[in-house]
Amino acid sequence: MFWRWTAWKLGISAFVLFHVTATLAWVVPDSPVKAALFPAFRPYMIPLALWQSWGMFAPDPVQTTYTLEAEVVDSRGMGRIHEFASVADLPWWEKVPRFRHPKMAANLAIAEYEPQRVIAARHVVRTLGLPPEAFPVYVRLYYQVVKPPPPGSSAADPMEPRTIEDLAAFQFDSWDEVHRR
Repeated sequence: MFWRWTAWKLGISAFVLFHVTATLAWVVPDSPVKAALFPAFRPYMIPLALWQSWGMFAPDPVQTTYTLEAEVVDSRGMGRIHEFASVADLPWWEKVPRFRHPKMAANLAIAEYEPQRVIAARHVVRTLGLPPEAFPVYVRLYYQVVKPPPPGSSAADPMEPRTIEDLAAFQFDSWDEVHRR
C-alpha cells in the first residue's frame, strides 16, 4: 500500500515537473536552450492549446475582431463556405468545453502553426461530408476582420463591410488524403 502511494506521488511530481518545464521552455525568449527544447514540447503544448501569445500584453494589442472561415471548391466547381463555430454565440454550457477554440483560430496566423492550418482545412472537408467523387478539392482558410468601434461609441457599425485576410490555401487530391488516420 505504501509503495502505491509513493508511486502515485512520484508520478504526479514527474508530470508537474514536465508541465512546468514545457511551459517555461515555451515562453522564454529565443535562445539556444529554447531552440533545443521547443521541438520536444510542441506535441504536448499545441494539441492541448497550452501555448501563450503575448500579443494581448503588447504595447499595441490586437484591436480587431476576426472570425475564421473556409471556402471549399470541389472538382465540379461547386463552392461551399464553412463558418467555424463562434464560441461567443453559444450558450454557456456549450462554451465551457470549447473555450480554447478562439485561441486556436487566432494563432493559426502564426507561421509555425502551418500543421494546424492543414488540420483545420481537413476538418472542414470532413465536416462537409464530401464524397470521394468530389475530389480534388481546394480549401481556402481566411479571416473576416471587423474593425473596433471608434473611441466613445458603444458598438461597431454592423453595416460596415468586413475585410477578408487570406490565411492559407490547400488542395486535397483524394478522399483518402483528408480522411487518413
